Amino acid sequence: MNQDAALACAPAWPASDGLNFQPVFSSDGLVCEYTATLASQRHGWRRGAPGESTRLMRAALGFFQASGERIPFALNYGSPPPPIGWSANEVCELGGVILHRNELRAAPDRLPADRAGLAYPASLVSFHAPLVAHLLARSQMFTGFVEFNVGFRLRLTPTMGRGGPSASGAVQVVGLHMQVPPGVSEHATLRTRFVKLLERADLLRLPVLATNVNQAHDLHWMRIFPDVLLQGDVLCPPLGPDSLRALLALSGDNWRDFRVGGRYPQYD
Repeated sequence: MNQDAALACAPAWPASDGLNFQPVFSSDGLVCEYTATLASQRHGWRRGAPGESTRLMRAALGFFQASGERIPFALNYGSPPPPIGWSANEVCELGGVILHRNELRAAPDRLPADRAGLAYPASLVSFHAPLVAHLLARSQMFTGFVEFNVGFRLRLTPTMGRGGPSASGAVQVVGLHMQVPPGVSEHATLRTRFVKLLERADLLRLPVLATNVNQAHDLHWMRIFPDVLLQGDVLCPPLGPDSLRALLALSGDNWRDFRVGGRYPQYD
């Protein structure tokens, strides 16, 4: 199947202008998930402006729901992050969603009626948050690694309130995200600090996502750590909605087979 035919057979995709998607790779080059971010200001979106976080969540939910595949994705609200406490209620309010059973759904009072059907498995959606102390009892283990700008990766999980299931659930820390200083592989002190950070994360069983991997020699060195997830322009630059839509239309349920340095899947 060629690209035109694949796109003709694809589902109707919702509007997702203003979004970028950057793949997250395993150390052996396999796509594990995508990170959705706001695009640059030339698209008319201002990071941190009122309603922008809801628009990001709405567009990302709609995009991946329309793909027809259970693709994990993360939301990165940019830097500096929104000035909230990152409780479950605040995370839901930020994105304009509620937690219904095991799904994140668009809050009906926050979106137009034609978008009220947006829903996606909550277990497949994570949020990039700063290193907020109350989210993890031993968060102080990571506060000293300022050169890596460490933060938490969060998910919303179902929980019961006094009147039944909570509409916001509970926040669960499921990993760390950190930014790779350029040239980390060439500086002994940074290398030592990076390894120490990984050791502490492993002690708490927190997977690590290393972002800003933008130099080839850093990537080559970091791939010796098999459990670290990698993201950066040297692996794949951010993709616009049309590019990712075409890639998913070609790949179908083999979307994970997009590998660094690999060929696109071949179809009859």
